[in-house]
Amino acid sequence: MSLIFNLEDNFKLFTDDSFTQFIDYKRHWVAGLQTLPSRVESYGTSKMLVVQFKPIGACCFLQEPLHCYTNQYIKLDQVYHKEADETWEQLKEAVSLQQQYSIVEKFLFNRLIKQKEPNKKLIATIELLFSKENTFSVDEICKQLNISRKHLNHLSKEYAGVSTKTLSSLNRFQNILKAISRAPAEKLTALGYEMEYFDQAHFSNDFKRFSGLSPSEYTLLVKDSASMKIVPHFIPYRQW
Repeated sequence: MSLIFNLEDNFKLFTDDSFTQFIDYKRHWVAGLQTLPSRVESYGTSKMLVVQFKPIGACCFLQEPLHCYTNQYIKLDQVYHKEADETWEQLKEAVSLQQQYSIVEKFLFNRLIKQKEPNKKLIATIELLFSKENTFSVDEICKQLNISRKHLNHLSKEYAGVSTKTLSSLNRFQNILKAISRAPAEKLTALGYEMEYFDQAHFSNDFKRFSGLSPSEYTLLVKDSASMKIVPHFIPYRQW
């Protein structure tokens, strides 16, 4: 999840496949956890200040359960009312990047002292799921932490925005993007098995569900776009 203060350019979120209907975000918004591809356009001189949250990190700064934000882009004045605009105005008037950091830190701190901490068993689950040495299934984690899968899913949706299984799948998908960006010429078949998919069909379906592209289509884009070798989060539009 991300919290964005838009200081220069504008940001369009298209709501149809033909790129004709859109919502224009001009000042600030929170981007919820995305499990589906979004069609966005940034135009003008780019100047954004972005707070990128780690898994479940956003829960301490937002008022509603995080599943309310999943696959959503919500303007901050709907969440923080006039305080969002006041912070945006201060950021526009700041004369240095350090001043802007201080303004955002103060804004976040004021949110932090009012919120409750997430469940400790959920934190332990996140640490296990995102560990590089992770070999645990969700069921094994539930058994280890003595928590039911239903209760864990409830906590995960409240504090992370999605079920534990979806969160694990998103983490695996991000690791796939990083692997392709590092070595786009490597065989995708080997990558699928390396990421512990049972077969290529499951690998391709999962990849297309999250990105809207097949693994081979995405690989071609990485080869053509130097920026995607660094930050593979925004996929440039191409008519296939």
